[in-house]
Amino acid sequence: MKKTFFIAVSLTCFQSFLFAQQSAITGKVTDENAAPLAGATVKVSGSNTAVATNADGTFSISASKGQTLEITYVGKMDEQVVIGDNHSLNITLKDADAGLNDVVVVGYGTQAKKDLTGSIGVISQSKMENQATVGIGQNLQGKLAGVQIIQNNGTPYSGTQIRIRGTGSFGASSNPLIVIDGMITNDGLANLNPNDVENITVLKDAASAAIYGSRGANGVVIVTTKKGNFEAPMKVNFSAYAGVDQVRYKIPTLTAKQYAVQVNDYYGAANLPQPFTQEEISSYGKGTNWVDEITQSGFKQDYSLSIYGGTKNNAYAIAADYFDGQGVIKNTNFKRGNIKISDDNRILPNLKLGISLNINYGVSNNTDWGQAIDRALIFPPTEPVYDANGDYSAAIHNGEPVTMLNPLIAVNLWKYKQTWKKLLGTAYLEWDIIKDLKFKTSLNAEYYGWNQDHFIPSYTFGPAGLIGDHPIAELYVDQNENVNYEIDNILTYTKRINQDHNLTVMAGYTFQQTNGSNLNASRNDFLNNDPNMQVIDAGNSNISNGGNKYAWAIQSYLGRINYAYKDKYLLSSSLRIDQTSRIASTHRTGVFPGASAGWVISKEKFFENVSAVNNLKLRASWGILGNQDIGTYPYQTTLNSTGLYYPFGAGGDGTTYTGVGPTSLGNPNIRWEKTSTYGAGLEASFLNNRLSFIADYYKRNTSDILVQIPLLATSGVNNAPYQNAGSVSNTGIELTLGYSDQIGKSFKYDVSVNWTHNKNIVTKVPSPIVNSFSQTTVGNSINEWYGYVQQGIFQTQEEIDKAPTQPNAAPGDIRFKDLNNDGLINSDDRTFIGLAVAPNTYGGSISMSYKGFDLVTSFYGQTGALRSIDQVGFAITRGGEQTSAWMYNQRWTGEGTSNYVPRVVAGDPNDNYRRSTFWLRSSDFFRLQNVQIGYDFTGLLGNKAATTIHKLRFYVAAQNLFCINSYPGWDPEQSINGGYPMPRSFYGGINVQF
Repeated sequence: MKKTFFIAVSLTCFQSFLFAQQSAITGKVTDENAAPLAGATVKVSGSNTAVATNADGTFSISASKGQTLEITYVGKMDEQVVIGDNHSLNITLKDADAGLNDVVVVGYGTQAKKDLTGSIGVISQSKMENQATVGIGQNLQGKLAGVQIIQNNGTPYSGTQIRIRGTGSFGASSNPLIVIDGMITNDGLANLNPNDVENITVLKDAASAAIYGSRGANGVVIVTTKKGNFEAPMKVNFSAYAGVDQVRYKIPTLTAKQYAVQVNDYYGAANLPQPFTQEEISSYGKGTNWVDEITQSGFKQDYSLSIYGGTKNNAYAIAADYFDGQGVIKNTNFKRGNIKISDDNRILPNLKLGISLNINYGVSNNTDWGQAIDRALIFPPTEPVYDANGDYSAAIHNGEPVTMLNPLIAVNLWKYKQTWKKLLGTAYLEWDIIKDLKFKTSLNAEYYGWNQDHFIPSYTFGPAGLIGDHPIAELYVDQNENVNYEIDNILTYTKRINQDHNLTVMAGYTFQQTNGSNLNASRNDFLNNDPNMQVIDAGNSNISNGGNKYAWAIQSYLGRINYAYKDKYLLSSSLRIDQTSRIASTHRTGVFPGASAGWVISKEKFFENVSAVNNLKLRASWGILGNQDIGTYPYQTTLNSTGLYYPFGAGGDGTTYTGVGPTSLGNPNIRWEKTSTYGAGLEASFLNNRLSFIADYYKRNTSDILVQIPLLATSGVNNAPYQNAGSVSNTGIELTLGYSDQIGKSFKYDVSVNWTHNKNIVTKVPSPIVNSFSQTTVGNSINEWYGYVQQGIFQTQEEIDKAPTQPNAAPGDIRFKDLNNDGLINSDDRTFIGLAVAPNTYGGSISMSYKGFDLVTSFYGQTGALRSIDQVGFAITRGGEQTSAWMYNQRWTGEGTSNYVPRVVAGDPNDNYRRSTFWLRSSDFFRLQNVQIGYDFTGLLGNKAATTIHKLRFYVAAQNLFCINSYPGWDPEQSINGGYPMPRSFYGGINVQF
C-alpha cells in the first residue's frame, strides 16, 4: 500500500511539469438586470490568481484554455466558467437563493427545493466530500434535525442505526426504507462506497414518504450515487487516507492488590474464609490489566479512484474503492472493495438508455471479541497472562480453578470469518414521448450474500472440564443469500402555463420480489486445528444441519400531483396502493394517501418592502403510511415434525410414525401497521440568504401495531399469534439554524446547528410487555426502564430498624423506596424509573476556508435518557470477581464511606443487585465527531500546471476526538452489553483531481 501511495503522489508531481499557453481573458460581470457589479471576485480555480471587477463590472485576468474561472459576489450565487476559445466573457450572477433552485431527489422523481411542501432533509455532496468516513451513515450524523444516527459499536465494519422522528413500533421494524439509485434495497447502506455518494435525501413526514406507501412509516433515506454528465469534460479524482485508531476511553480495572482486598471483603462480610493472606495482598502490585492485553492500536487505509465525464450522446462514470481496517481489539479486521460503473446513452434525441452496476465485496476476520471484552472485565488481575508452562493461565478463585475463560483465548484462538457479497444493478429506458411527457421504465436487481465460518479449535489450558479446557474442535457454518429485483414504470407530465401555473403529474406501476435462503451446518471432533481442515467434511461427530427458504412480493400503483401558482401557492398530493404477500389475501391491499401545501409569504405584494427577509414559507402536511416489515408470513400457522412421533397399534406390535404439530399460530386477520402524521413547518432566510431557519412540528400516530397475545400453556403451542392491538404516538419539534457568509475575497464560513425533541408514548397495548429491566405499557415510552428506586445505602442497624421491612438487610446494603407505603419492600414497589431513548438530540457543523486552507468540524449529542451500567457493574454479582475500578472506588466499606455502591458480600442476602435505579446512569453526551484541516497546494504549482491538476489537497483529521459524558462504560451511545469500544481516529490523506 505504501508503494501504491508513492506512485500516486509521483504521478501527481509529474503533472506539474505540464503546461499550456496562457492568454488575457477579459469580460464583464452584471446582475440579472444587466447592472454592473463592481468588486466581484474573479479567480482562476486552483490557483492564487484573482482580480476584482472595476466600477463598470469589467475585468482582465491571465488564464489558459481548459481552466475554470470562479466568480463570486456577496448576495449572489457563485458562477463557474470554463475557458474555451472565446476570450471575451459576459457573466451574469443570479441572486443568491440559499439553494432554493437546487433540484432535490424525491420518490420516483425530482423537485426544486423551493417547491417542496413536505419535511425533507438533504445532505449535498459538498457537505460530504473530502471527509474520511468508513460508512455512509457517518455522513448523516448530527447533520439533520429529526434524524438520529446511532453508532452501536466501534468494529471496523460497524454500521449505524437510523431513527427518523423516533421509534414508531414495538411489533415491527423501526428502520427507515433505504433507496439507492431508485432501488429499494434489502441490504440498507452496508458496504457501499461513501466516496461515490452524490447526495442523500431523507423523507421525514408522511406527505413526502407516502409515495412509498406500506414501507414509508419509518421515513425514507434516498441515496444517489455519482454519475457522468453529457457534454462534460472528463474528471479524474483520486483520494487516499491512512489512519490510526485508539480506544477513546478504557474502562479502569483493579490492580491485583485491590482485587485481592475486594475478594477478601466479599467473603469476610459473609463470615466465610478469606482466600488471600495479608502477606499475599502485600506482595501484589498492579498485576495484569486484561483490557490492555486484548486491545491494540488499529490501522486503517482507504484508496478511491473515480472517472466522470461525457460527450454529446454519452455520459459515463467509473468508481473504485478499497478499504482495509484493523480494529482496536486484537485480531479483528475488515476489508472491503467496491466497483461502480454507469453509462448513459442518447440513442435518439428523445430516447435515453442507461445501465449501472455496483459491486461490493467484504471480508471480516474476527475473534469472539464479545467474550474477550466481557472476560477482560472480570478475569482476576492476580493471574499472569501465561502460566509457568507458557500456556494461557487459568482463573483461580478461593484456591480452586474456576470456569472462566482467559480473555486472550477468545481473542487469539476463536475465529469468525464473515464475507459479504453484493451486486446492485440498474437498467433503464427513458422516452420523451412528446414535449412535457416522459416515460421511464427500469429494471433494478440486487444480490446479497453473507457467509460465516465460526471455528473453535481444540486446546487445553486448564483443568479438564473447565472452560480453559476444550479438547474437541468445533466448526459452525452459516450461508445466506438474498435476491431482490424490482420493475418500475413511471410516466411524468410537466407543464408550465403562462408563467403562473406549474404542474407536474406522475403515475406509475412497480413490482418487487425477494427470494432468500439459509443453510447452516456444524460438526466437531476435527483431526487438528490446521486451517485447511476447517471445513464441514473434516468433522467426525455431532453432525447437525438446517436450512430454509423464503419469498415475498409486492406490487404497487402510485401517483402524485404537484402544483404551484405563481411560485407562491404550492400543493402536492400522492397516493399509493400496495398489495403484499406478507398479509393474508383478505387484507393485503393497502391505500396510502398523502397531501401537503405551502405558502411562500415572501412573494406576496404586501411583503415586497420587507428587505431583510429573502424567503418565508409556511407549509403543512398530512399522510398515512404503512409498515410491512412484520415478518414474512405472520398470518400463517407454522408446523414442525422434529421429535414428534405417534405410535399406532396395540402393545409392542405398534408402528411409530413421524407426526406434525404447530409451533406457532397464524392470524389471517392481520392488517398493516399504519402511521398517520400531521405536521407544520416554517422556512425562512434573511440577510441576502446568509441566515436560514427551519422549524417543524409533527404528531406521528402508529396504530394496529402487532402484538403477541399470550396463550394458555394447555394450548400446546409455544409461539402465540400476532394481533393488531397496539398504538404509539410520537410528538416532536425540529429546529435548524444556519449562517454562511464571506469576509473579503478569500475567507468563507458556514455554520449550521439543529435540535430535535421527540416525545414517545404508548397509547394502546393489551397488557404490559415485560422485559428483564424494562416495560412497554400505556402512558409510558417504548421499553422504558422499570424497577426499584434506590434511596441510598443503609449506614447503621438503627437505620434498618426504622425503615420499611427489607428482609436480610445489613449496614452497607441498598435501601429501596417503599412506593406503596405498605411497610414492606417487595415487587409491588417497582415503577418506571427513566427513559431508555433520549428525547433530545442535537448536532451541527462548522466549515471555513481561507485561500487554500479549509477547516471542517462536526458534532452531535443527546440529553434526557439513562443507560444501564451492566458492563461495569454486573460482574460484582459474580462471587466478588469483578474488576471495575469505578465500582471498587465507590463501594461501601463502613459508615459514611458510600451512599451509592453497596458493600460486597457473598450470597448478596439483601438482593442489592435487583434491577433498580442503581444500575442507571445518564447517557447525555456531547461528541466532537470530526475535525479536519486541509490545504490545497494547486495554487503553488503555477498556472501552467493548474490546467491539468485542478486540486492537490492534503489534510489531517480526527474523528471522535472527545466525548463529554458521565457514563462509566465504554461509551454512552453504544450497546450496553459487550459493546466493542468506540475508537478515536487520526487520519492523514490526499485528494487529487485532474
